[in-house]
Amino acid sequence: MPSSQVCRQFAATGSCTYGGRCKFQHIQGSAIPSSMPRLAPGRRKKSKKRRSNTTQFTTFFEDYPGFDYNPRNSAILEFYRLCDFYSWNRDDPEREEAHQAFKDALVKEFNDIYGTDENDIESWHKICTVLDIDPLPDTLKEARDEVLSKHINIVDLVDDPTGHVTSFDSLEDLREYTVDNGKYFPAENAYAGGLLKYLLREIRGTYKGNRRPSGFRSRRGRFRQ
Repeated sequence: MPSSQVCRQFAATGSCTYGGRCKFQHIQGSAIPSSMPRLAPGRRKKSKKRRSNTTQFTTFFEDYPGFDYNPRNSAILEFYRLCDFYSWNRDDPEREEAHQAFKDALVKEFNDIYGTDENDIESWHKICTVLDIDPLPDTLKEARDEVLSKHINIVDLVDDPTGHVTSFDSLEDLREYTVDNGKYFPAENAYAGGLLKYLLREIRGTYKGNRRPSGFRSRRGRFRQ
């Protein structure tokens, strides 16, 4: 039985991404509580070329007028703030749609920063640089091994590509940091390039701890998704 709540997307635009599968009522022109920010009239098509100073994240958040995106903060924490801004529950269809679009933006931003070719030493050198690995390894294998020996959060690689990403002392410290900050990187995504797929493939394995956290993958206890 449909919920008694009105679908805000349908009320604002006359259409709904989820169609007949939406659990909310489709009543066009229905009043939306003043405390709720009104959704944009449909997600804007990204027909314009991205400006040189525009990231995948700024493009994503531009689709939600009224939300003041702060690029100085972690993008994933800004997404959680967006959910609070729109008062989305975890099972809201609108949140699910936004979450998928955000995960796409996260993966695309990784590709934009580090490239997509797992056999390009320059891509590995970019990661080595933000991990403060000095001097840079001479060979592709050495660069890969250096990166994969670190306990780091992949979301941090995207959040701070020009700074210094923290390498944690232990897998448990990394796990605690990831859970506390909600910094989970999507395990699979259609936009993942070869470099990212290589990283995600290499870090898969079994967590050797008291319990295996949901969605956790590791390679010798190195990275955290």
